Amino acid sequence: MKTNHLLTLLSASSLLLVAAGCNRTSRAAAPQTTASATSVSQPAAAKPTGTKVTKIVFVGKEHPCDCTRKALDAGWSALQKALGTPARVAVERLQVDTQGDKVEPYRQQKPIMALPAIYFLDGKGVVAELLQGEVTAEQIGQALGK
Repeated sequence: MKTNHLLTLLSASSLLLVAAGCNRTSRAAAPQTTASATSVSQPAAAKPTGTKVTKIVFVGKEHPCDCTRKALDAGWSALQKALGTPARVAVERLQVDTQGDKVEPYRQQKPIMALPAIYFLDGKGVVAELLQGEVTAEQIGQALGK
């Protein structure tokens, strides 16, 4: 019983941190280093899960601060680059601050610590992998099992 309460409290705290954003302005925003992104994102040497990805959910924020917007735009570009044209996997784009109810089922499986959060789902809707923060097309390709 206490474990469920603790998990609920931790999940709520994580969502609050993500929803709040960093609130920095572009003038005060310092460039993020790859080292800080690696601690949030999957390491470049991560192996594919072996599960076939049938859907991707890209979680962003409708009203982000400037630094979060940069990370969201870069993550979206990396995702499009990795998927190619036409995209080989369906992508749903959700906003954590305005569509929290739609994001919640994914957060229940793997919590969000940084934006963007890119969920890779199998055919049953189970999260096979999650990349978050500053991600590269190569990391996305690895998650897709390229």
